[in-house]
Amino acid sequence: MLAEMYRPPFDLISPIVSWDGIRAAGKEEERWILVNVQDAHIFDCQVLNRDVWKHPQIRETVRENFVFKQYAKDDAAADSYVRYYFQAKDSMDAYPHIAIVDPRTGEMMKSWSGLPAPRPAEFLTQLHEFLDRYSLSEDRRNPVATRKREVRRDMDVGKLSEEEMLDLAMRNSLSAAQGSGPRGDDDPDVLTRSGDGDGASATSAAKGKCRAPNANGSAAPVADADAAASRDDDPAPATAPPSLFAAISSDAPHAEPPATAPDTTRIQFRHPGGRVIRRFALRDPVRRIYEWLKADPAALGDGGGGGVDRAAAGGELELVFMGRNLLVGGLDRTIEQAGLKNGSVMVEFVE
Repeated sequence: MLAEMYRPPFDLISPIVSWDGIRAAGKEEERWILVNVQDAHIFDCQVLNRDVWKHPQIRETVRENFVFKQYAKDDAAADSYVRYYFQAKDSMDAYPHIAIVDPRTGEMMKSWSGLPAPRPAEFLTQLHEFLDRYSLSEDRRNPVATRKREVRRDMDVGKLSEEEMLDLAMRNSLSAAQGSGPRGDDDPDVLTRSGDGDGASATSAAKGKCRAPNANGSAAPVADADAAASRDDDPAPATAPPSLFAAISSDAPHAEPPATAPDTTRIQFRHPGGRVIRRFALRDPVRRIYEWLKADPAALGDGGGGGVDRAAAGGELELVFMGRNLLVGGLDRTIEQAGLKNGSVMVEFVE
């Protein structure tokens, strides 16, 4: 029973052996590469197998969006990955290690290294947030670093061999994690955020969106000069005619289907004051989401920085999924047709 409980997710792991082959599959299928390196002697690595990789929604998200590869610490097949991305493999403090790699460029986009190991709900949220912020589509631009990675002082470059220095240069060019221990700055995704706020604020700032004040009364961060200069080339979500939103009923409350009901999904809604998760039937039209929010604006909680009050007073809000305004795609599409299954939607109150 214990062996089954901590069994690796063999059904999720890609059978492709070579790193080049994994990248080729990711490019062909337009899926990110998700890598997990484990040390069998570290219990938290086993906990990932028990709690994270067996979580139904995480499994579904991984199947649909990632080429997944799990390596043992000393697996010879992991040599290419370790050489370029995980030089800290001999440090126990670096485990558990998970990373997302762009199959097109080989760039490490996000990483989790060291304790505490991500909890299933937190990890699922971060995966969906990543998929909201980044895309493999050629018509979308991904966030870029807004600040430089700090130079690691615990690395003696003078002691590196010529080959190691070449590897280091390659890792730097790929924006891969470097050094001997896990730190927050080792996550490349952190460097694309304009401040200490969450990814939603950083993404909206990069797109020049007008955001509601935060819960503390201060304005959300705005894009810097470089981001503003690049907005002309950055395809932003199309703007829907105001009449579409005004025409949606505000007296059609939504009752969540039971968790045991078939063909249902949970959707996460992120707003300036936090987040809320709601269950819908896959056959529900996108219109039902808007009807729910217009009929029950308090569902977004009390931390919306005035957004709940504006929604209750008939203020307009935008729902953005994967960089696209859901109003523009059509309100009569089903949630499944809109790709919202297990999705994460940004709620933005229009000033």
